[in-house]
Amino acid sequence: MARDSPGQASRMAMEADVSSLQGAQLLVALGLVMLTVRRGLPALILRWRPESLACTFLGPEDEGRILDGSPVLQEAVDRLKRLHFFLLGVKVEKMPLWGGRFSEVALAARDQSAFASIVLQPFGAPASVYFYTPLSAGGMAFTRDFAGGAQAESPGLSVRNVPGEELEAVHRAHQERVAALRAQGYAVDLRPSQAGRISATRAFYASPYYRRLSAGRDRLMALSCAASLALLLWAALAALLGA
Repeated sequence: MARDSPGQASRMAMEADVSSLQGAQLLVALGLVMLTVRRGLPALILRWRPESLACTFLGPEDEGRILDGSPVLQEAVDRLKRLHFFLLGVKVEKMPLWGGRFSEVALAARDQSAFASIVLQPFGAPASVYFYTPLSAGGMAFTRDFAGGAQAESPGLSVRNVPGEELEAVHRAHQERVAALRAQGYAVDLRPSQAGRISATRAFYASPYYRRLSAGRDRLMALSCAASLALLLWAALAALLGA
């Protein structure tokens, strides 16, 4: 029985190593494609179908558990109440498919001039605060207390960040811009109820501002997906040519 020479054995071992490497590259490329699609598809669906967002309010028991679970959150709610806001409840947004789930404590101004929301971290503590006033003709005023979001100024639209300021100062900045927009002829379109807050949430995701914002993310996702597909194609061709 013939025995393989040392050179043949070495070549066979090298070919096996190359085949294993090509298989690993193929798996990595496929994983990158799947990860890109998994991360980007829910946001893409939400951009084109805002009604796909699941938006509800928690029941009294779950709401009480969240409100009582953080003294810092309770203090923020009390400060908003002193600004003449009243509690609507804990609003939960769920993106389409396997997309993320986000919770916030929602309040409305007694003079029907604005909504206020305390965005919650996963463990229930407050992460940020924003004020939101829907306007006629699809306009809005939106003010955050952090610097991470995109700002915008155009007719009927004012989105600004007021980082590092106390909650009361953020509210004053928001009210000033609502007054300016009213002076320009835009009417506030706000219903201070849970149903009204859900409707306003859907209006935000359907707004030109959100569509422009998400279009940038969609382009990044498309580039990432194209790069991952190119890597997948290269890995597949390398595996076929090396077979």
